Amino acid sequence: MKYCQTSLFFMMVTAFGANAEGMNLQVSQPYTNTQLSSGSGAVVNDGDIYVVGDDMQWLFVVNKGYQIIDNYSLSDSKMAPKGRIEKNNKPDYESMTKLNYQGKLYYLAFGSGSKKVKREHGVLMSADDHSKQIFSLSPLYKSLYAASGMSGKQKINIEGLATSDDMAYIFNRGNEGKNIVFSLKLDQMMDFITGKNQSLSSLKAVDIALPSIGGFEATLSGADYWPEGQSLVYSASVEGTDTAVGDGEVLGSFIGVLPIEKLAMNTTKLDLTHTAKRVTSQQRPLITKIESVAIDKSNQDGVQGFLVSDNDDGTSQFFSFSLTK
Repeated sequence: MKYCQTSLFFMMVTAFGANAEGMNLQVSQPYTNTQLSSGSGAVVNDGDIYVVGDDMQWLFVVNKGYQIIDNYSLSDSKMAPKGRIEKNNKPDYESMTKLNYQGKLYYLAFGSGSKKVKREHGVLMSADDHSKQIFSLSPLYKSLYAASGMSGKQKINIEGLATSDDMAYIFNRGNEGKNIVFSLKLDQMMDFITGKNQSLSSLKAVDIALPSIGGFEATLSGADYWPEGQSLVYSASVEGTDTAVGDGEVLGSFIGVLPIEKLAMNTTKLDLTHTAKRVTSQQRPLITKIESVAIDKSNQDGVQGFLVSDNDDGTSQFFSFSLTK
């Protein structure tokens, strides 16, 4: 399928000369929303973009003009709709996915887990009436850490979450540990985090190697599932830091495609250093920290959607993108 030649499409610029996984990626110029702080996880539903920020306790609804049109609380306590939560107290919602569970559509947001208890909460919100369940992710993150092979001062730092019809994919950002993609059966994960069972027998961890900028390896930051391609479209960003809680200089970002069959293989590590491509604009590196990939439309030939960046300055940047064969 050829995508419509809309004015938005003509605003796009080629993101990089070489194709990612044999595909052509185009990324628009950024739009900065100064009213939405630290956009970190996003999905698209009914033409709108649903966004969580790591220092906000709200699920924001943003239209395709990147303007906030609604918001829903992710907390049981009363909080002002504007204003950033200080770093020591923020819930750190860094990832989100849209999924069908028990016959209904939900949004599922995860805290990063980079601080015990405080950042180990999840929210399951109905896409219909926006009712919510809040639950502890501490048991899940304890299981992820055990499966990761990390030790000592290495930490869990969950920044990406994607789901297919039957599987969940959890992305660990390796800035104080390892880049890892965890995979497990979706129903098993949901039953586990909602307290209906205590089994994670399907859980698997695969280490991911990514390219570097200025001596700092890229770290996984977001993902969405491309059903027709049986793949995960992922983002990875680079900061000049090796800590999960401290912000470093933003150095750039990468976009890549990870076929899920590679995660199903009998392997414990995948080298994506040659398939993840640095995002550029007008043949220059784009200095932005892409944190989320949200697919809007897809078919066998490619995807269209949105990228969200958190540059640690209290704003969020939005980009439209297409990835086609």
